[in-house]
Amino acid sequence: MKKILFIIVFCNLAFGQLLNNQEPELKALKKPLNISALKVSDTNIGSTVVLDQSRSTFVWEGGLKFAVSNHDGNLKMSNGSVSINDNVINGTVVIDMNSMTNNDLSGGSKERLIGHLKSPDFFHVTKFPKAVLKIKSSKILEKLESGKYKMLINGDMTIKDKTNPISFEAIVDLDSNIKTAEGKLVFDRSKFNVQYRSEMHLDSPNSFWNKVQTSRDAAKDKVIRDLIEINFNIVSLPGMLSK
Repeated sequence: MKKILFIIVFCNLAFGQLLNNQEPELKALKKPLNISALKVSDTNIGSTVVLDQSRSTFVWEGGLKFAVSNHDGNLKMSNGSVSINDNVINGTVVIDMNSMTNNDLSGGSKERLIGHLKSPDFFHVTKFPKAVLKIKSSKILEKLESGKYKMLINGDMTIKDKTNPISFEAIVDLDSNIKTAEGKLVFDRSKFNVQYRSEMHLDSPNSFWNKVQTSRDAAKDKVIRDLIEINFNIVSLPGMLSK
């Protein structure tokens, strides 16, 4: 009987010791997983890159509110740079408003459209030659199979000395030697004092439509959409400026 009790006690002690030895591993298994897949390469942390003016493209699109087709054209970047710090992007992109072109018209129609867009009715480029996008923060939404990141970009846009917050999504490559960002930015021109034939004034008693004594139905063919789209493909110069 004593021998049986000894065996039982020995087994309990041995089993308890085994559990004690494995306790760190068991605790480790119980800990929640630290998912860090949505992280930019550590080699980019604290780096700043200069944007390539010649390779970066900006295509604007806008037109009549009730038209089937739109006008489109190009804009050029004057300069820009972005910094990457702890998975967050910030920086500045400066657009040359005098560089505005049109792609869908030709001859006199093209010249008249661009002349009007550059006039005080719209962007008044002689007085306000630059538009500025200030990137203040970003968030990784998804890491894509290509290795690029789908990101939400937040910042401020300044046009005609009027600044408004703006957010948009972009597909960003931050781990390559040449950084890229591709996406679409949409802004409401009426919030930047660009209100010529704006749809926001269509029902206003003091609107353009009442001043020219145009009926609302007739005016519908002349209302210019407030939302302007900018399709961008931003490319950096190779390498990093600083770290």
